[in-house]
Amino acid sequence: MANTAPVVTIGNHSLLYNQWQKMQPWLTYFDADGNPAQSFQFFDSGTAATSGYFWTPSNSHWDANTVIDVAASDLSDVWLRAGSVGGSETLWARAFDGTDWSTWTAFTFTTIPNTPPVATINDQQLHTNTWAQVTNWLNYSDANGDAATKYQFWDSGTSATSAYFWTPTNSHWAANTTIDVSAADLANVWVQGGSTTGSETMWVRAFDGTDWSNWDTFTLTSTNSAPVVTTGDHSVHMGQWVTVGNWLTTSDADNDTITKYEFWDSGTAATSAYFWTPTNSHWDANTVIDVSAADLANVWIQGGSATGSETMWVRGFDGTTWSNWDTFTLTSTVNTPPVATINDQSVHVNQWVKPEGWLSTSDAEGDTITKYQFWDSGTAATSAYFWTPTNSHWDANTVIDVSASDLDNLWIQGGSATGSETMWVRAFDGTAWGNWDSFSLTSTNTAPAVAISDHTLNAAQWAQLVNWTTASDADGDAITKYQFWDGGAAATSAYFWTPANSHWAASTPIDVSASDLASLWVQGGTAGGSETMYVRAFDGTAWSNWDSFTLTSLPNHAPVASINDQTLHINEWSQVSNLLSYSDVDGNPATEYQFFDGGNTADSGYFWTSANSHWAASTVIDVSAAAVDDVWVRGGATTGAETMYVRAFDGIDWGSWHAFVLTTIV
Repeated sequence: MANTAPVVTIGNHSLLYNQWQKMQPWLTYFDADGNPAQSFQFFDSGTAATSGYFWTPSNSHWDANTVIDVAASDLSDVWLRAGSVGGSETLWARAFDGTDWSTWTAFTFTTIPNTPPVATINDQQLHTNTWAQVTNWLNYSDANGDAATKYQFWDSGTSATSAYFWTPTNSHWAANTTIDVSAADLANVWVQGGSTTGSETMWVRAFDGTDWSNWDTFTLTSTNSAPVVTTGDHSVHMGQWVTVGNWLTTSDADNDTITKYEFWDSGTAATSAYFWTPTNSHWDANTVIDVSAADLANVWIQGGSATGSETMWVRGFDGTTWSNWDTFTLTSTVNTPPVATINDQSVHVNQWVKPEGWLSTSDAEGDTITKYQFWDSGTAATSAYFWTPTNSHWDANTVIDVSASDLDNLWIQGGSATGSETMWVRAFDGTAWGNWDSFSLTSTNTAPAVAISDHTLNAAQWAQLVNWTTASDADGDAITKYQFWDGGAAATSAYFWTPANSHWAASTPIDVSASDLASLWVQGGTAGGSETMYVRAFDGTAWSNWDSFTLTSLPNHAPVASINDQTLHINEWSQVSNLLSYSDVDGNPATEYQFFDGGNTADSGYFWTSANSHWAASTVIDVSAAAVDDVWVRGGATTGAETMYVRAFDGIDWGSWHAFVLTTIV
């Protein structure tokens, strides 16, 4: 049966210039036999350089009048690009089903032309010498949605002071020059306002990759508001120096910084006030005085040498425009020196005080005190003195200058000993010194008081003096040390003890720092009796009076040591400390013991210590209280009874011998 050729149809189509389109969506294939397409052919009759063209992976721009073979499997890779300008052309396509080609199908392809973009800038104002980014002013639109690829700018302002364009490649574009800028660099295009006020015309246009927009003109106006400088009328004392900068009030609507000032003085009299600068110590009247803003603090006026008034002027420059002249009246007046007084004062020795709290000042004209002078006539090494941060001990008979702002840093230290001295003060109002005012400064101290009550101690009893001592000081001074004195000269009398001396001799001053008072002890006498002791305290400046107290030592009571009668088996041992009883009515501990054995037969009981394993009878055995556990008694070798003895020593007296019977049994 004969094959039926396939049919290919494509409608007419339009694309925007340079736009791409796949052919596959536009193409319709039909085969009556149901045969699939095996390949396609395309043909382009548009020969103009700006006409549309076919694209495949094997050829990015197929020439016109060329048959283009494409396998059906590659149909999706066939693209058509619109022309670069508007116009129409005829294209063809056909298909092959493996047996027959379809007839060529023609369709008209129309390229829609580009619409140029629009770039505009509204009229703008810039402050003189101010920078602005052009991108913030620019409005861009494109009917086809094309992005701008570049811009051109033009400046018609030919004056040396007019505004201008800046780019990274040219810091000052000349007027009447076309400035090309890629759209990617638009943020780097700046305009600087002119250095003087005025207007000029500038242009801008944009390129969308195909067409330039029309030039758009805008007016750039460089503006500036003149500053305002004012100063009120002022009065100064004759011969007084003042800085003008403190009088000026400046403002600028554009927030420009004042760069310089001009001053003018109309006072022509030889006694009138005048301006002073580092470059001219006396500016003539009716002379323009130029001063940079940085040097304003160096412009001074000296009040006239006689009373009177004159007119002066000032104006400021903001880098572009001068303000109007502002006039002010300067009046030179008579000055009355200030008065500074300090009443007589008392301070505690070594006390620190600020004279600022004592000082009274007045000025008839209400002038501000600018500085003070102080003087100290106290030449003694122990007298009071002035202190400032620059000198920790001002010598007597020295003028001490102190600015009013530093008065809070002036101190006086009271003398290190009591006494009085004369000091002086005077004040300066910026023009004249007041008279010296004298005041008496008295360094005072109240001696402390210390007391110890009478006390009683047992014989040889120890006591801490800190527990007995009471001290006070009316000035609140801390006690720094004490002295003690013992009037008891007997060998058995009480005595003082410190870590430095275990037995202070009587009638000897004993110095004890307050911090060591707890280390001072007194021991009661070893025999009954009373003695007088003394104490006084020192507050760092003065000693208190001696306070006497009586220390009574009670007589000692001999201790009592006893052992009850004991029974031991033949040769049995017993530790004596388990048998021993001790008592002392004074509460004194035993310091040693003595033992005595009255049994003199060879087989009787006996005492044993580590120093002697068999103490002979009728022998006094001395044993320290600490070693009493080392004493043993042994029963006799045969039965019988014997008398033994014990007594104790309390460090002062021996107790009586106490007898006890030791019986030896089987």
